[in-house]
Amino acid sequence: MAHERFYGVGEPLIQREEDTKIPAAAYLDLIKGMGCNAYRSWMHITDILIDPVTPNEKVVKRHQELLDRAAELDIEVTGMSHEWFLPEGCKQRKGHAVPARDLTPGSAYMKTLEMLEESWCTMAKLFPQVAIWEVGNEWNLNAFLHPDGFLDSDMSHPFTADEKMDIAVDLQYFSAKGVRRGNPNAKVASFSPALSTPTLGGDMPDYLPVMFGAAWTLDKLYSRIKSGKFWSDNTDDYFDIVAWHPYVFTNKVVDGDYDLFLDVDEPDSLWRAFGDSVYKVMRKYGDGHKEIIMTETGFTDCGNPEWEERYAYYNKKILEMAWNMNNVRTVHNFRLLCEKAMLERDGIESNQIGGLTEVYFGLFTEPCDGCQPRKRAFAIQEMTGSTADLRELGRKVCEMPRLP
Repeated sequence: MAHERFYGVGEPLIQREEDTKIPAAAYLDLIKGMGCNAYRSWMHITDILIDPVTPNEKVVKRHQELLDRAAELDIEVTGMSHEWFLPEGCKQRKGHAVPARDLTPGSAYMKTLEMLEESWCTMAKLFPQVAIWEVGNEWNLNAFLHPDGFLDSDMSHPFTADEKMDIAVDLQYFSAKGVRRGNPNAKVASFSPALSTPTLGGDMPDYLPVMFGAAWTLDKLYSRIKSGKFWSDNTDDYFDIVAWHPYVFTNKVVDGDYDLFLDVDEPDSLWRAFGDSVYKVMRKYGDGHKEIIMTETGFTDCGNPEWEERYAYYNKKILEMAWNMNNVRTVHNFRLLCEKAMLERDGIESNQIGGLTEVYFGLFTEPCDGCQPRKRAFAIQEMTGSTADLRELGRKVCEMPRLP
């Protein structure tokens, strides 16, 4: 297969625009400079829309400017949202939550699905520049799919793993319907499953490596679709492209637990097996022809120079392996910029959603440190063959006039 959109980068650039006052579009020059021509953009429904049919024109304008610049640079955009609106009567009005699954016409659950379809229709109409819509993120984890009011409770009663997958099939179907109504030319990517552990809301046996959770989850999704007990038994009615997060995690036990992102092992045939298992699931259910987008993968060095050097090599190695895997369209490296604000907000504890671990996924330093390329940026550039001066591009981004 062709690899013309193989090298990608993910970063919530509109959020970075808010934080740094540098126009989001300026950062795309760093992506292009590395030789990448695919970008995954955080485009949350509840940020862009006031309600399912009403755009927030000010926010829409900012995203339009970013997308127009991506088109000028021939960068394909995958737009991702993992938030949605909930109807009146729910404890929440938006977020990652749904009411209890109830397919009775007029129920709060059905109203949520109908609002989701309408929201995606509006989004797809607003942004025809977006080639691919990734309609959900890590719905196999409690953090990204949970009962209405879950986060305001003691969080002791999440959905079970099977309940999450029943709901995921519904969300996927209504999201795809909305996207296709809004822009029939856009492709729909499945939600991106990631690791699976019981503590995060999965039910895969905990003696298996956590990254087999992606294939485990997709098998649950496919089996439900093919059962004939849901909206359609045709997977095309749910997604055109399969997405998942192929992070590299450690197998070392530290203080009785796994520090998943820290001091990771060199990726080898086991990492390849995670991806091959996803493709085997696709083939099992008749989708062996569909493309795969690896929507997030990356390494955090926590500011450790030895890790930074080592992970640049690891990054090249997984790109080389992914290049030779079945049907991989794009690998999105997470993420473009470091973000020290994670320390200010979450303290210094290390975990995958904040703290020191989150700061150092960046391929470039943040503007306060000059937007300078780090070793993984040079490693990716070596893979693509780009000859752009990454240091000069970083300097130019930092010299951009700040927004008010």
